[in-house]
Amino acid sequence: MKIKALIYQEANKFEISELTLDEMKDEDIKVKTIISAISPGTERWVLKGKHIGTKFPCVPGYHRIGIIEKVGKNVKNFKEGDIVYGIDNRWKENIYRMWGAHVSHSVGNWKNYWFISSKIPDNFELETIVFTQLSAVATRGIKALEVKSREKIAIIGAGFLGLCACQLSIYRNAVPILIDKDPERVEFGKKFTQFSFLIDDKEIDEKLKEIAPEGFDHLYDTVGDPNTTDKLVQITKFRGKILLQAQYFDKEKCAIDLDQIKIREITIKTTIGIDTIDFYETLDYIKKRILKISEMITHRFTSEELTKGFEILRDGKPFNLGILFWWK
Repeated sequence: MKIKALIYQEANKFEISELTLDEMKDEDIKVKTIISAISPGTERWVLKGKHIGTKFPCVPGYHRIGIIEKVGKNVKNFKEGDIVYGIDNRWKENIYRMWGAHVSHSVGNWKNYWFISSKIPDNFELETIVFTQLSAVATRGIKALEVKSREKIAIIGAGFLGLCACQLSIYRNAVPILIDKDPERVEFGKKFTQFSFLIDDKEIDEKLKEIAPEGFDHLYDTVGDPNTTDKLVQITKFRGKILLQAQYFDKEKCAIDLDQIKIREITIKTTIGIDTIDFYETLDYIKKRILKISEMITHRFTSEELTKGFEILRDGKPFNLGILFWWK
């Protein structure tokens, strides 16, 4: 069976092409895609060829919801017609998976999918829950920091991940501060918190000192810019915590002031990926509107318009956060 896919041929180049779906095995499910979405950080790094392990040509993406069309004889807990979240897939061409969400159909092991529903949710629900995996990274991060009521958390990066971390901090009655270098993102961040600042603001030091005179309880890094991280280490309180959750590919530039961390006895934490508990906790946050995902969706396209969405990802313009694709 021929399927449609968005393929990165090489760095900064992509096209819509066809792949040949592999034959089903007894543990497989065949899934038809309903909706997929871009993870703007990871997929941009892959597109630039800078993500560790990137190989071209490849199919990117890990946000995808589909409907099961067929189940293998050894499949448990799933049936035809179930709505599932996942990306496990195989095709016959020598095209790599960088995780492979943007395809019309897939064949893969049922254990690598999360159950969503026994019937198709409405469009609003589909548009919001398709971003569950990226949002769950914020859930994992906030849990790792053990954010508590009234604590103050400085979040570097007002992108999709940073905005989710901001909302989850507020849910815990903490005080989040968003910091970014992009004026449009800083302005957009004000929809979620009264404290959203440009890192290049000449009065940034005074503003942060006024909010947290004794320093911030937590520093949450989603960007990986060493200058910004080092600057904010200076205002992290004694025995505070820092979460490193960005991409740190440039070894020559990803230095962090270890002396200041030692002097303040700061705890460094890291996370990578999510687990099933993170996923379903986050799905619940989205369904209960604790995470306001719909407000972060900036672009919607059909599967025929895949390249338009990836042009925005590549160029960074116009302003974008959540980009999704409806598949026929």
